[in-house]
Amino acid sequence: MEHLIFFMDDFGTRTMCKPGVEQPLPLNEFSFGLGGIIVPSESVGELSDAVLAFCERWDVPELHGNKIRGRKGKFGFLKTDDDARERFFSELDGLISDPRITAHGCVICRLGYRDRYLEKHPVASRWQMSRTAFDISVERAAKYARTIGRQMSVVYERTGKAEDRLIGSYFKGLLAAGTEFDAQTSAVHAPLSPSELAETLGTIWPDGKNNPMLQLADLVLHPLCNQPTKRPDRAYERLLATQQIIDFKSDDPTIAVKYSCYDGSYQEWVQPTNT
Repeated sequence: MEHLIFFMDDFGTRTMCKPGVEQPLPLNEFSFGLGGIIVPSESVGELSDAVLAFCERWDVPELHGNKIRGRKGKFGFLKTDDDARERFFSELDGLISDPRITAHGCVICRLGYRDRYLEKHPVASRWQMSRTAFDISVERAAKYARTIGRQMSVVYERTGKAEDRLIGSYFKGLLAAGTEFDAQTSAVHAPLSPSELAETLGTIWPDGKNNPMLQLADLVLHPLCNQPTKRPDRAYERLLATQQIIDFKSDDPTIAVKYSCYDGSYQEWVQPTNT
């Protein structure tokens, strides 16, 4: 049966900051994000073939965001060949700007999360942040799926046995009990009930970076996580221009990318001077 698939990657450090850690911090220590792309199941084959053809055309093994941004390894030509760099990014833009691709995620300030929750939950809060990001991103994606009358499965990038077990447990928790956020504070977000999630969510499984859809998820998640820096971001501007971000898919304000815990001084990212 045709359904949606949420291809999910992660950005940054999954655990909450320790007490005493403050800015300046590298961006991947300041923020943590889970998210990527939502794609109709019937489009996965065609989109995957397009990624594989792109990689073959440019003689690169896979699309790796960090290596592309750093012009590393097989992407070293992006440093030295202006014409090739312009063609590469133009073609990459065309690949990602497919209207069947929807960008979505949940991005959390690690410092702000610590300040808000460490005292309330001193034992459980270290890994609780990653569960929060997972639950919010999947619940909102499921809510979007329901608006178009579809079920949804989740594919996440395999990172390690412990991390993969946690992701699996988060998914089972959603099916059994919903998001389990505080009823009073979460009421404004109108989260789906456990029964609504159970009838909407299908299966979940891990896969490697050789999955072309997870490669696109990596490329799309980074600009979403870059937004709290308030720095110009060409990739994010493209997603805005093509209206591919999930916020454009519904008038419901809770079907949107979630940015959390960017309070007070954490509204501004302070970049380390040596980066």
